[in-house]
Amino acid sequence: MACDIKFAMFCWQDKYGSDNALANIFVDGNQVATNVEITATSEGSAQCVTFEVTNQADLGTGRSADIKVVLVNEAYVDADNDRNIWINGLFAVDKATGSSDYSSVTSAKGYAVISDWTDKDNFAHTGNVLPSAVTGSQIASDWWAGALAASSGGSFWHIPVWGDDGDVGTTITMPLVLESSYQ
Repeated sequence: MACDIKFAMFCWQDKYGSDNALANIFVDGNQVATNVEITATSEGSAQCVTFEVTNQADLGTGRSADIKVVLVNEAYVDADNDRNIWINGLFAVDKATGSSDYSSVTSAKGYAVISDWTDKDNFAHTGNVLPSAVTGSQIASDWWAGALAASSGGSFWHIPVWGDDGDVGTTITMPLVLESSYQ
């Protein structure tokens, strides 16, 4: 059986200049969003960006997706004048291919259709799912392991997306497990 997956990514920008940061987003190598404008400028008002992939293999143990975010319009003068994107939440919700609604399971609401993707309470069931890897052209190979160790393995850290000449961006490997695994 196949499923569709919708992702909700919470992010903001280090704004530099008059333009907002623009991002291209890829899932497993396929571009799913182009020139997404990131308007939020602080973690406290993080923006929810949603994107979807269809007709995917069912979620379950051992299943993951590589989410790549590329900063399209890099601007850098110095450490204080630099445009970047920061991610502090990435959630995935599945539905049967052909079904009309994405639903989530939360302890407060039970099984419910998601109508407000900006409400992090809709993703309470995915709260313990952390990326298994984070890589990028300017990210040290041991950075994510160190970030998890510093938080005792339980926090979603601020993941940077810095500009780079080769559009390498930042790739987040996200486990995709069944909702029943969260309960």
